[in-house]
Amino acid sequence: MGFETAVEKLDKYFRRLEKGKAQKIKPSHVEKVISKLEVKTRILQAELAETDKESKKVRLEHKLEMVREQQSRARWLLEKIGNP
Repeated sequence: MGFETAVEKLDKYFRRLEKGKAQKIKPSHVEKVISKLEVKTRILQAELAETDKESKKVRLEHKLEMVREQQSRARWLLEKIGNP
């Protein structure tokens, strides 16, 4: 699951939540998205540590910020749907 797919899934889950259909969202699915985002974070951090080019560092930092924002959304959602 790529970053875009993870974001799409989160968006779908948030739409369900808005429609009052939170019971259809399984905590295990949200946890899987969080796990995938954590892997993406580690990959981006490793790339950032290896790169010397300033423009690439800026791009990677921006991507890392976006991934962390999505992680925050996913954790909020997991709390909202009541992680057992």
